[in-house]
Amino acid sequence: MIKKLKTYYNKVPIQAKLAFWTFVCSCIQKGISIITVPIFTRLLTTEQYGQYSVYMSWLNVMGIFTSLRLYAGVYNKGLSKYKEDMDGYALSMQYTTTILSGIVLIVYLIFHKPLNSLMDLTTPFVLLMILELCMTTPLQFWSIRQRYDFKYKGVVAATLSLAIANPVLGLIAVQLTEEKGYARIVSAAIAQICIGLIFYTVNLFKGKFKFNVEYSKFALKFNFPLLPHYFSEYILNQSDRIMIQKIVGYSEAAIYSVAYNAGMIMTIVSSSINQALVPWLYQTLDKRNYKEIKQTTNLVGLFVAVALALFILVTPEATWILGGDEYEAAKYIMAPVTASVYFLFWYTLFANVEFYYDKNKFTMFVSMFGAALNLILNLIFINLFGYMAAAYTSLVCYIVYSVGHYLFMDRVFYKNEQCHLFDVKILILISVVLLIFMFGAMMLYDYPIPRYAILAASAIVIIVKRKTLIQFVRKFSKKKKVD
Repeated sequence: MIKKLKTYYNKVPIQAKLAFWTFVCSCIQKGISIITVPIFTRLLTTEQYGQYSVYMSWLNVMGIFTSLRLYAGVYNKGLSKYKEDMDGYALSMQYTTTILSGIVLIVYLIFHKPLNSLMDLTTPFVLLMILELCMTTPLQFWSIRQRYDFKYKGVVAATLSLAIANPVLGLIAVQLTEEKGYARIVSAAIAQICIGLIFYTVNLFKGKFKFNVEYSKFALKFNFPLLPHYFSEYILNQSDRIMIQKIVGYSEAAIYSVAYNAGMIMTIVSSSINQALVPWLYQTLDKRNYKEIKQTTNLVGLFVAVALALFILVTPEATWILGGDEYEAAKYIMAPVTASVYFLFWYTLFANVEFYYDKNKFTMFVSMFGAALNLILNLIFINLFGYMAAAYTSLVCYIVYSVGHYLFMDRVFYKNEQCHLFDVKILILISVVLLIFMFGAMMLYDYPIPRYAILAASAIVIIVKRKTLIQFVRKFSKKKKVD
């Protein structure tokens, strides 16, 4: 059997192997992160875990300035544009992010007192943060460069090494001191800096130490207009924790962080489905087979909603596993965060249709509006109702995101094709049912028997209807292969 599997694997196209191992790496990374959360939440107090969570949030903010996200879309575009010197382009991007980190360092040294007060961090930790960010991009540039040539083995090894080194060093560090929150911060930074330094050196030798200013100008010119979108994306995903820490405290920021990260586990399902859908969606749009898109997306949307609904049912058990008794309140945060994943799934799908028609400027505007709305709602409702309100403001903003993208996408599509692509009535119906189910499930959190009964009934339905589900998956897979 092993020989058969090996023979079959050897026949798989290199592109498929790359996609498979990229997905496996993502799952393992998130899996290790999820597995170690219960350990750290029990070793650290909620205030100490809150220190680590807020540091990571500020790390993401500072990362926008030190990298300008040059490892994102513009990097692949540059590799395609400068095919004759891809290693040189990779090194030039690395030099550029190093210069940006140096500029951030100078600005920080000038304004360190107000910035320290804003971030609630001392100078050594901010300096460590800047160094960590400088050493974060080399691995990213190297990994994407390897994937461009469909080389995945080294990427898998490097990614998993970092994923393992981070928690292992963290566990050692928190055992050696009473300042466990800061120990967790330092250990995570050291793991990133050490591995980043290795690939910084690798990129230097592969790029022959040369810096091409043309490459840097091209990347900066391309990415500067996208900065409002990147900041808006950060605000929606990360700013809740900082605002909670400022308005309420570190302990509440820790509880919210654990709940938010746990709720977003389901993005593994939604993003995997989206990645599978995009090639099929574009090919089916080329064929103008809009009826098939409507029918398929209705079923896929229903599947995502059911998966999220079942996860919402087990939220009390999930929060206890991840955090223990101190994090019990997190279950009321996880439910709306999990529901947000459904609207995240749809707005990503709508945006892909916009990209198909080269109408991606709207993304920036809807992102900025959603981010501003999130900040305003958080400021109002965290003060009125406490830190849990942030989960519901995030849900509202994701709904606004998806509705905004739908309206714009539908306008673009109707202008080109004189018809509507998605069955909006079905989408609204599923959305409303999911939200009603979410609130109903939350009322049952203290009553495990009814929740387990619903889970058992769902399992029976899935078993009875398994042939229909399998046929649908096979049908979809065959269509992708034929296309």
